[in-house]
Amino acid sequence: MRAGPTTAERIKLSALTMFTELGYEGASLSNIAKAVGIKTPSIYAHFESKEQLFLQLIEDVISEEREQYMALLQEIQQETIERQLYQLFDFFTNFNHLSTGQTFLKRTMLVPPYHLRDQLRKDIMAYELELTEGIVSVLRRGVSEGVFPVFHTDDEERLIAAFYVCADGLLVEYQIYDEVLYGRRKQMIWQSLWQLWTMTAREG
Repeated sequence: MRAGPTTAERIKLSALTMFTELGYEGASLSNIAKAVGIKTPSIYAHFESKEQLFLQLIEDVISEEREQYMALLQEIQQETIERQLYQLFDFFTNFNHLSTGQTFLKRTMLVPPYHLRDQLRKDIMAYELELTEGIVSVLRRGVSEGVFPVFHTDDEERLIAAFYVCADGLLVEYQIYDEVLYGRRKQMIWQSLWQLWTMTAREG
């Protein structure tokens, strides 16, 4: 018989929901404690501060998303290079099925708590390097299979930069436009991105 969630897990679950809905500044430890059914000082038996709880959640969510990303890289290996790259693009831009944790991470990326910006920037950049390795591995596989000619180093960096700029821009557009318009723009952006990659490859 599986034991129920620990107090620390219940604190993190409630905090995740409140940070996602209200942001760092809007979520208070007292409200988190109330949702869990404990007194506020009891939180300090598990987390030394609101800041430490927030950063722990970021670490947990990144770890969870990393596992999903690595599993996707394994699943798509037998598909065409174009399809593999689209699947990775979709991983970053399909916002209709985000978990609470992923929604929390996206919100934090858009509006990080001011006093935690430097730490979050460091954590997210380290995570992005891991994500980039997956994209680069598919690009290089495309070179080895003759889908692309050999890239120069600066070409590769430019293609990755374009990938992230498009994904980040779509995150903002998702907040503004309805689902149909967003989906149409996403497909247009993907087509433009693929065209950029193939044109760069030909020129290389």
